[in-house]
Amino acid sequence: MTNVLILGATGRTGVSVLQQLSTYEYIQVIAAVRQDSDISRLPKTKSPIQTKPVDINNISSLHCAVEKADIVVNAIRMRGDIPETTLLEFDKRIRKAADGRKNLVIITVGGAGSLKMSNGKRFWQDVAFPERTLPRGRAHSRLRDYLETLPSPKSWAYLIPPPAYIPNGLRVGSYQRWDASNDEMSFLKKSISYEDFATAVCDAVRERWEGVHFIAGENLPT
Repeated sequence: MTNVLILGATGRTGVSVLQQLSTYEYIQVIAAVRQDSDISRLPKTKSPIQTKPVDINNISSLHCAVEKADIVVNAIRMRGDIPETTLLEFDKRIRKAADGRKNLVIITVGGAGSLKMSNGKRFWQDVAFPERTLPRGRAHSRLRDYLETLPSPKSWAYLIPPPAYIPNGLRVGSYQRWDASNDEMSFLKKSISYEDFATAVCDAVRERWEGVHFIAGENLPT
C-alpha cells in the first residue's frame, strides 16, 4: 500500500487529485485539512480516505501528517502578497518534518511564473504576466530554482500547468508532457483543464516521476 498525503485537498486541484487517486486500491489517500470542520468540504469517494488536521506552519503538526506518508502531493495555492521565499521554505519545512527520510517524494503543483524565457528571464518578469499573481509567480520561480539544486531528483517532482489553466474545463483523460529546457516560451500558448492536470499528478504519484515537467492538454486550443 502506498500512502499519499495531499496538502491542499479541499482546493480545486487537490479535490481532483483526491478523487482520481482514491480509485486505485493500492493507494491510501490521506487528506490534510486545516481543521476538522473542513472535512465536510472533501468530495465523496468510492474508497475510504483518511483525514489529518495539519498546521502547515508547525513542524510538529507536519511531522504527524507526513510520518507515515510515502508521497506528499503539495497542491496548496498560497494567495496574497507572499514573500518570494514562502514556497521553498514550505518545501524545506516538509522535509524537516519528515526527519530527513530519503524515500519521501514531494510532488508539487507548480506555477507558470517559473517558465524560462528566451531572453534569460522568467515568465513572472514578463509584462504579460498577471500582476495580481506576481507574488506567487516569483515564489514559484524561487522554489523551482531551489528544487533543481537538490542532490537527488528522486525526492521531488515539479509539475507546471500552462497559464491557461482552466478550472471548469472538461476532463479529456489525456495530456502531453515535456521536460525542462532553456527556452520554454512555446508552452505559454498551451492550455489544460484542472481535471486533466490532476490526471498527470496522479500518474506522477503512481510512476514516481522525477524533476520538472510541463503538462498541457492534447485536445485543447494551443
